[in-house]
Amino acid sequence: MRGTISFAEIMSLANFLGKYEGGFIEKNYQGDAGISLKLRKSGIDSSYLNFVDNKFLFLSQENLIEGKKNALPLENISVSKIKQVGTDRILVIEGPKTLVIELMGGGNLFVLQDGLIAYASKQGKRGGRVLRVGERYEYPQYIDLRSQQFDFETAIGTSSSDPVRTLAVRLGLSKYGEEIDCALGHSIKSNSEVLANLEKIKEMISAIYRSANDCKIYIYKDEFYVWKSHCRVEEPEVMSIDEGLRKIYESEESGGDGKTEAMKRNVEKMTVEMQRLRASGEFIMSHLGGMDRLLKKWKTVDTEKYRIDYDKETITFVEDGTNIELKMNETAGENADDYFRMSKRIKDRLSRVKIEPERETKKVELKKVKRVFTNYRWFITSDGNFVISGKDAETNDSVVKKYLGEKDLYFHADIHGAPSVVMKVSKESTEKGIEEAALFAWCMSKAWNSKFGNGSVYYVTKSQVSKTPESGEYLARGAWIIRGKKNYITHLNLELAVGFQKYENRDYVVAAPVPSISGKKVIIVPGEGKEEVVKEISEFLGVEKESVYPALPPGAWSVRDKVVS
Repeated sequence: MRGTISFAEIMSLANFLGKYEGGFIEKNYQGDAGISLKLRKSGIDSSYLNFVDNKFLFLSQENLIEGKKNALPLENISVSKIKQVGTDRILVIEGPKTLVIELMGGGNLFVLQDGLIAYASKQGKRGGRVLRVGERYEYPQYIDLRSQQFDFETAIGTSSSDPVRTLAVRLGLSKYGEEIDCALGHSIKSNSEVLANLEKIKEMISAIYRSANDCKIYIYKDEFYVWKSHCRVEEPEVMSIDEGLRKIYESEESGGDGKTEAMKRNVEKMTVEMQRLRASGEFIMSHLGGMDRLLKKWKTVDTEKYRIDYDKETITFVEDGTNIELKMNETAGENADDYFRMSKRIKDRLSRVKIEPERETKKVELKKVKRVFTNYRWFITSDGNFVISGKDAETNDSVVKKYLGEKDLYFHADIHGAPSVVMKVSKESTEKGIEEAALFAWCMSKAWNSKFGNGSVYYVTKSQVSKTPESGEYLARGAWIIRGKKNYITHLNLELAVGFQKYENRDYVVAAPVPSISGKKVIIVPGEGKEEVVKEISEFLGVEKESVYPALPPGAWSVRDKVVS
């Protein structure tokens, strides 16, 4: 990744994620890229916490990890506390089971049950710790500058490194050691001067804490911080911590162009990198004994041949013109496995790349459109009433419980596998508006994927909707009992428009009946397309693909027409 996540970014991320305390880790995904955890809490948008390459954390509103669902024993686990351990690079999510993400020592992720390890992304021994399933988990040695027991004077006074390195390593300030040096005008030349200026340094550290609490990130070309850099002269890009970390990750993944690497990155460069990684792994395996001795005796190595990075805890050397980096807290075999895994990841991406004939294209900057009601699909009818739909059994329950009021209407397609749809009647409903809500309910059902046209949808009032079945009957999750007369809308076709609608004075991308969307829009019908259709829609509307996906009906699509205005 461009730049490194330090204790300060972990602190900021923990503060940002604090809003999910009292919520759940709903599900998780594990793949070659890493691990993704869906955090959910009633009343706020869900987020996916992504831990990739054992060294980077970022948030997304959609799952970006391709892999096995619920591989970790964390499905529907409540969250009581989200915190940073000390002032170090450890993030903890506590609950009936506890999740621990360590970014130091090559990175690791643990799931704990009653203090015992129930899952570890990498098992083995690290610095005297036994990290295997069934063993009691112990935190690695960590720094806590806020603890009254932390001895600044001893940590600084016993250091033989230069002042910046002392701040970075002995105090765990990492890249902020250099930042403090710049902020103090490079005036501190020795560790004795560090001690003499300790109160000023503590004030600077407190300033880092305050900046971390703002949950913002300042992005520069080669690094990022929780405050405006004291060392860099150019102006940063300032973003919220969630948006910023994702931007940094995607920028690195795409080679800096902000698009999906598997589709856009130069295939030749990817192939060279894949071969380099594999060759590095093979070199380590063919010199396994020597590499293990190097890792054990790194303190005495020739520093002209081997470069030690104390922040990243790595040893780097050159072999046949290639840099080989070893993680000091892993064995040689584990380092080789890391190289093979990264090589395989690129190979998998290459297998998905489709090379199209070259054509002149004008690069278009696609904007990101924020989402609202992220667990649902929604639109606003031509007569101004808000319509919202569930996506699965859970949201089919919640959409009724949370949004169906006394004056509102409940819609349901007359087909198995249809969502619950609620029209919030804030304005007098018209025949046209009711027909639009019915069409929306039909298109968002399994009818779309099955291509069943000429459908029917019924609507009823709230008083007719119940969760209480008749004696002896069973009611599945997400289902509702409807009593009394049903009002039917029939002869419904499968056709929607994708475009913009305003909600609380902000534009959002929605899929809705054609008459309800004014201005620029793409008209879609059931088809066979997926990725290419989303790409076509996103480029026509000028928005990122991630803004389009969640709005579309379940299944596959085809573009029937594009309307400019």
